[in-house]
Amino acid sequence: MLKYKILCLILLFCVILSAELRIGEIIFEGNNLISDKDLTTSISSSSGSIFNQKSLNKDAKYISDYYSIKGLFNIKVHTPKIITHSPTRIDVIFQIEELNEAKITKLNFAGNSYITDSKLSSALIRKDFTLTELAASINTLVEYYAYNGFLFAEVELDSLIIGIEDLTAFINIDEGRFCKFTEYVFKGNKTTRDEILVRISRLGRMKNISPAILQQAANNIQQKKYIKNCNLIPLDHNKLLFDIEEDRMSLISGILGYDNSKEGNSKITGWVNLEFMNLYGTDRSLAVNWQNLSADVSSIELKYHESGISRYPVNADLLIYRQEVDSTHIRSKFESEIYYFDLYNKYGLFYGKEDIFPGSKILNPIERSSFNKLGILWDMAILDNILNPSSGIETYLKYFYIFNTVDGDNLTKQAVEIRWARYFNLGKQFVLEFDVNANVIEKKQLTEFEVYELGGAKSLRGFNENTFSGFRVGWSDIEIRYLFGRNSRFFAFGAYGYVENKQYKYNDLFSFGFGLRTQTKIGILGIDYGLGIQNREMRNPLDGIIHIGIETGL
Repeated sequence: MLKYKILCLILLFCVILSAELRIGEIIFEGNNLISDKDLTTSISSSSGSIFNQKSLNKDAKYISDYYSIKGLFNIKVHTPKIITHSPTRIDVIFQIEELNEAKITKLNFAGNSYITDSKLSSALIRKDFTLTELAASINTLVEYYAYNGFLFAEVELDSLIIGIEDLTAFINIDEGRFCKFTEYVFKGNKTTRDEILVRISRLGRMKNISPAILQQAANNIQQKKYIKNCNLIPLDHNKLLFDIEEDRMSLISGILGYDNSKEGNSKITGWVNLEFMNLYGTDRSLAVNWQNLSADVSSIELKYHESGISRYPVNADLLIYRQEVDSTHIRSKFESEIYYFDLYNKYGLFYGKEDIFPGSKILNPIERSSFNKLGILWDMAILDNILNPSSGIETYLKYFYIFNTVDGDNLTKQAVEIRWARYFNLGKQFVLEFDVNANVIEKKQLTEFEVYELGGAKSLRGFNENTFSGFRVGWSDIEIRYLFGRNSRFFAFGAYGYVENKQYKYNDLFSFGFGLRTQTKIGILGIDYGLGIQNREMRNPLDGIIHIGIETGL
């Protein structure tokens, strides 16, 4: 009997020895910055796996590496602690100390010759930062060099010295050479002349070149309708590549109809638009627009853009317009703008002449009159995309005098036209746009041809075209846009309008709605639906105004 008991004990001991020791629960202690779930995924061991001390030691290193990946370097992972529950099961505890992260309080620069240590230090927003923030600080230094014309500068961390409570970083800099482009390489411009591309980029007089300046120069080229795409790529410190994709150089569009509503006065109606852009590759452009939307009103407009002499940054725009309204009057207009331009701005002179001729209508209230206009203008655009911006600002100001004669008296009036717009990138292709517009003319014996008009697609949407007119007109828009293409977007808008003349003053004009802009073969198609609110009364949604237009002008 005793021999039998001894044999059983020996067998039981052998079974215990042959059983595999497995991990029961894995516990993390001291981890406040990273969750247990994330740490569990970073190690190789798991509950139920076979116990292996070497694997647990590796897991401690994996945890330390995971903290480093998360940008947390000042931590300590102790040797895994083992708690035995039975001959076949243990629990593992990883004890972690998340210490206060040491900060870099001193930077030592090496390799910088053109830019001093003090200027590099002043370029950094913070004077002390963690290792996690070091990469962003290095990027800031690279951007600072690029802003100062060193587009090929390289900045990298060389070494760190660990002090008692802080760190000292040694930064190695390869400044490269200062970029001053004297040679241009062109690709893709089959029609546009090389020197014209340099001219319309407005880079010629820039002393310092930065990525932002190159982007603006590319935008200046890309705003031309005959340019589909443009990239400016530095090849070395004095060579710049113009990578161009051209679009069509001419455009013909229009709609024709036949109006026989008036007996004995049948006419062809519609509109025709002809554009001839970049004539002979010189950026000169010519556009003709004819409209006869009813049997009573017809007009023709001629626009010409003169690109000037290549060595001088001066352009000119000319406009000739003639409108005939039944037998009531004929209106002819000539306008010219001559302006100097730099990378962001246009500064110019404006001259215009307008004549009103009474028609053949008996008892015609229209009298012969003539106006001369002379003034100045300023146009600034700092945008990431001229036609469909996601960020930036634009400002337009025109101030001019009007000279005319009324009842034998010579009159002089002043007028001003202002537009200001701001674009905010909200991320994920959403953009907030806000603009303010104001047109004001001095109130001195005004005729119906001098006042400003309000209402329609180009001013206060949600109202019919030119519903209101006055000597003081203003409107403001706010839009939430979703960009789905280079020149395409959906948007919702709200608007406010103000108008004042001798007969009435409205300061409670509101509208809201939605719309679309999308690129087509004949131009940018615009469709807006708006509901107007006047005298605190909103239109019936079924009576909302739909504005449809094609942006095809020069």
